[in-house]
Amino acid sequence: MKQGEQEAKMILVRKGVAFDDNYHDDNSHPSMPDFKYLDEERFLEVTHTLHNNAIITHINRFHRKSTAEQLEIMEKARNVYDRIHEYCYPNTEEGMAQYRCDLKLVKSHMGYDPTKWDFAEKLSEFDCDFPIIECSTENILREVREKGEKHKSGNTDLFIFVLEDEFRVMMDLLHSGPQNGCYGAFFKAILRSPFPAVYVCAWNWETQTYEIDDPLIMKFEKTENGGMVAGRI
Repeated sequence: MKQGEQEAKMILVRKGVAFDDNYHDDNSHPSMPDFKYLDEERFLEVTHTLHNNAIITHINRFHRKSTAEQLEIMEKARNVYDRIHEYCYPNTEEGMAQYRCDLKLVKSHMGYDPTKWDFAEKLSEFDCDFPIIECSTENILREVREKGEKHKSGNTDLFIFVLEDEFRVMMDLLHSGPQNGCYGAFFKAILRSPFPAVYVCAWNWETQTYEIDDPLIMKFEKTENGGMVAGRI
C-alpha cells in the first residue's frame, strides 16, 4: 500500500463513506484504483501533489559540509537568485558568462531553473542541495490531469493530499470569486476531468503526518446538470 492510501480511507470512513474491504489493487489490470466503494461500481484513487521527491532520504555532498560552509552556500544562492530575477547583468560577454554561471548554481542548489516559465512543468527535485517547494493550485490541477489520463472510465473519484500552504492558496482562490480569472479555470479543469468527485485534503509534508479526525478537506462534486458543488466536509 502506497503512502497516504490508508489515511485517505480512514478520513473518508470517518465522514461516513463505506468501502468494500474485499477489493484490492492487485495490479491485475492497468491503472487499477486504490479502493472500491461498498455496494456500487465506484472507485477511489489516492495521490499527493508532487513533493515527495524533495524529502531528503540520504546525505548528499551539501549536507556533509560544515554548518558554516552550508550557510555560506545558501547565502550565495539567495544572492544569485535575487540577481537573476532583477537581471543585474551587463550586456557583455562577461555579463552573459556570469548569468550562465548563476543559473547553474541555482539549479544545482535549489533544483530550480528560472529561465523556464512553464508553470505546468514539474520542478526538478533530484540531484540538488536544498530543493525548493512551489505551492500553487497548478500543482493540484496537474494531479487531476495526470490521474485523469489513467482513469478515464468516469467511475473513479480522486483524493489528493496537498501541502497545507497549497490548501490555503486554493481556499484564497475560491474566496476571490469569479472576478479572478484563475477561479473559473480551476473549476473548469475539474469539470473537464473524468472524476465525478475530487477530494483535496491537507497534510503535513514536513513531519510526514496526516490529520485523520479533523482534516482540512474540500470536496468538489459534479452535478447531473453539468455543474459542480464544492464545500468543506
